[in-house]
Amino acid sequence: MIYIILSMIFLLNMIMIFTTNPIPMGLTLMIQTILIAIFMGNIFSSFWFSYILVLIFLGGLLVLFIYVASLASNEMFTISFKFLIPMGFLIFISFIPMMDNTIFPLKNKSSDISQSLYEMNYLLQNSLSKFYLWPTLLSTIILIMYLLFTLVAVVNITKMDQGPLRMQL
Repeated sequence: MIYIILSMIFLLNMIMIFTTNPIPMGLTLMIQTILIAIFMGNIFSSFWFSYILVLIFLGGLLVLFIYVASLASNEMFTISFKFLIPMGFLIFISFIPMMDNTIFPLKNKSSDISQSLYEMNYLLQNSLSKFYLWPTLLSTIILIMYLLFTLVAVVNITKMDQGPLRMQL
């Protein structure tokens, strides 16, 4: 499963290189953020950090989408066929190693499954408790205070009575 996620992240990187319109760029960035969050959740055996990552990125993407929609609202989005042929080739090449069972052998042993469940439970308990212990507690409090200060500063700087981002001609 991890190899599938990594290959999809690689494909989204290639798609991002070929796109020029901001709307599909935002869509690929959103899908890539979700895939990276799933990948991080599988690696750390806890989806807490990946959940926070997704919330932060989706909030930023929402702001970017509103900004782009107000500036370039009439730009048409078209898919070129010159783009589809290299992408199909990259998809085919990235999924070839999954067809070979010697690279990623499947295990069906019940002892391996119970051992991995025990390790996952142990890592889950330790990863969440390390986040609020002394060395990281101070940085967490500083980050919370910085974000609160930034929120108050942005609200005070923003002038609500001046209208949209772009002036109507």
